[in-house]
Amino acid sequence: MKASKAESTTFFVSLIIVTVLAWFMVRFIAQGPSHDSSGGATVAAVEAVVPPPPTFSTPKITETTTPVVVNTTDTPILVQQERRFTEGLRNYSDAGAKTAMNNFLWGVFPYLCIVLFFVVPIIRMATRPYSWSTRASGLFGRQLLGVASTMFHWGLVLLLAGHVVGLIGGVMGSRAAVDFFFWSALIGGFLVLVGSFMALMRRIRVPEVRAMSRSEDYIIQVFLIAIVGIALYQVLVDKIFGIAYTASSWTASLWTLTPQPELMESASFLTKLHVFLALLFFAYFPFTKLVHFWTFPVNYFVRVPQSMRTQKYRFQRKWEMSLRSDKSWLLYGLAIVAIGFLISGGLLGSPNSADASNVATTVETPEGDVLAGYPLYVSQCARCHGEDGYGDGAGMDSPTFSALPRSLVSNSEHAGAIYHFVSTDNAVASDEDLFRTIAEGLDGSGMPAFPDLTVSQIDSLVAVLNEFRANGPQPGSAIHVGEVPTATQASLQRGAELFATNCVSCHGADGSGGDQLNYSWRELGPELPQVITAADLSQGNVKVSAEAEDIFMRITTGVPGAYGGGKLMLSFETMPVEDRWAIVHYVMEEILPSN
Repeated sequence: MKASKAESTTFFVSLIIVTVLAWFMVRFIAQGPSHDSSGGATVAAVEAVVPPPPTFSTPKITETTTPVVVNTTDTPILVQQERRFTEGLRNYSDAGAKTAMNNFLWGVFPYLCIVLFFVVPIIRMATRPYSWSTRASGLFGRQLLGVASTMFHWGLVLLLAGHVVGLIGGVMGSRAAVDFFFWSALIGGFLVLVGSFMALMRRIRVPEVRAMSRSEDYIIQVFLIAIVGIALYQVLVDKIFGIAYTASSWTASLWTLTPQPELMESASFLTKLHVFLALLFFAYFPFTKLVHFWTFPVNYFVRVPQSMRTQKYRFQRKWEMSLRSDKSWLLYGLAIVAIGFLISGGLLGSPNSADASNVATTVETPEGDVLAGYPLYVSQCARCHGEDGYGDGAGMDSPTFSALPRSLVSNSEHAGAIYHFVSTDNAVASDEDLFRTIAEGLDGSGMPAFPDLTVSQIDSLVAVLNEFRANGPQPGSAIHVGEVPTATQASLQRGAELFATNCVSCHGADGSGGDQLNYSWRELGPELPQVITAADLSQGNVKVSAEAEDIFMRITTGVPGAYGGGKLMLSFETMPVEDRWAIVHYVMEEILPSN
């Protein structure tokens, strides 16, 4: 009973139909009741299931534009600084709203693939055992086959071993396991890529092999080349590594039946594409000749020399567990894989740190408990900032970053936790500054946004960061910015004069960058500080925000973190308030491209 081309077509058509149906279902669920509903019962129901957002301080704002320093040490709130925008007060509760697309890709689609991966092989073995074949073509094109097959299969062994160790070790927060994953997957990926390419060329160039090939043979090779190629590009070119911390926690959440799709939101586009293609490949796997993986005759290595696995046992209808037939090998193989994933699910939330032992590791949501505290930090932050927060994560050297990852630790032996974008009078980041940076990221720096983490989860990350810097300087009073004055021709002219006097040396006359170099506190080597270039304002490359209040805040507080304890951008807190607003007006009207 030979497989037909219709089987491949049926698989993809079925997957597309199920995907579309699931998409509409998730979209319907994700929309939910509107926060703008006027019905009291509906609003009460929404408030009952949505974690309370951080509370904004609401001091009375007068007509004056003088910044007021308010002592907030006795105010039990997370967010200290008030900001007003054209659409109203910033509402951080939006940071916890999961998108329908993210929910589907990392919360629904994986289960579709898992069901196909585990169920279809059993159905196929029970109903069509004679289709269980590799359709060997070893008699033709043997010159390429030997090298290609050897590289491909040994590469798969290394890839499998690396991913198993990375999956288990990543969810446990083990740097040694992640490093093993790096080298095993790197070597194995190279072997698989070369072997797959050679096998594909043989299938195309050898007439006999091409004649007996089916569409699935080409689809398999294209899948493997794309999946492995994307991964190798990330590792060798972008040097994005340590993503095992993130992917392993997300994978483990699937096997607890409480999927946390928000854990994948911070991954890079190439990582998401790599994982998506891998899931799609797993769904397609049981419809292809690759199912022979499940019935690899391991007992061949210990058999009696003349003993062979006979056709009698191979295709028997009886399901047995004595490892004589393909059916028993299939069941054992599927069971081992399922048990491995279940173990990883049981390890979810296992990382611990003495520096953050006081922070809860889970928070409750309507969907169930979700990752928080130090385990969430390991999942989302350790790949760049390191397991202990010293900024030495596996992916710290990525050329896609404009600066090395921040060290989050501050104590008597290590003066870290120097955050660039602050809103306090002593230039030490407040809880609100940390919350905002996590929720929104820093554009162009390599620090991603985490828009799908709930407010409670981000609160727990802020608590972890505070534990890391508990023995360092503490944040001062928050600086509150008043109403934004209206720009006038006089203020624009005054702003142009002040910009030329105070800003051109770093930002350039047109905002594209000047000649002065600034050096970060972090050294690339002994007495070799990292060069930090000023933001290219002419291209709108503002890491935090291009709103008037935020530009005013940067001018007022400067940017801490320069080599020797200085500031990357000087503070102009002694400049008259009207002059600072004049610079803000000029930058927004004449420099930033969005205006």
